Amino acid sequence: MKLKELFQAYEFEEIYPLIGLMFPKGRHLRVQFHNAYNLLLSLNPVMSKKQIRYQLMEDPDTNEMFFGADDHDFNGPWEVLLGKEVKKEPKVDLTNEELVANCLLNTVLIGRCPRAFEKDYQAIMK
Repeated sequence: MKLKELFQAYEFEEIYPLIGLMFPKGRHLRVQFHNAYNLLLSLNPVMSKKQIRYQLMEDPDTNEMFFGADDHDFNGPWEVLLGKEVKKEPKVDLTNEELVANCLLNTVLIGRCPRAFEKDYQAIMK
């Protein structure tokens, strides 16, 4: 499923509580993340052959294992990210809501946002 289709399948209210669990500072940035979600839903995706692949990963600092996607999968303009296929390896134990919340978080924190989101992005990165 393309990232845009994944976002379209859920309401912001369904995934917002998970944003706060994954990114505690996000609990105080509801308006900014909601603005990001609405903007992502309004953008036209640029089709891409690249993927966002969720897999079992190891933290190089702590050697802890976790489920996630490489940061480079989210390095690009939002329109390009929206056109990427999201894949989840069979052993990845994330709910669809957790996957969507994590995709939103990574898109906002790593992806290159449009100018229209710049003010909200600065508030998130403070």
